[in-house]
Amino acid sequence: MNINTITAEDLRRMPDKEGLILQGCGGDLTEWVDGINEMLTNAGILKDGSQFENVFAFQHGELTCLLYPFDDVKLDIGKLALWRLQTHEVYGGT
Repeated sequence: MNINTITAEDLRRMPDKEGLILQGCGGDLTEWVDGINEMLTNAGILKDGSQFENVFAFQHGELTCLLYPFDDVKLDIGKLALWRLQTHEVYGGT
């Protein structure tokens, strides 16, 4: 697994990249990536054994945020949309 640190400006230069952003990810970022992979697998969102392997970390104000790009994963996008609605208050993402 790779967690690459980028700047908010780098993020602005990725207009064609789609993914899941979680805001306020404190502590060990590896635990966040592993935990989200496990949660999304258990919810049937990540399919065929795919996992987020290349994640980006960036700062937004004082918050550490993680971008999980959709590039190399197989997703059930409908289930992901429902999961996002159900967890928006918890994870404060977009």
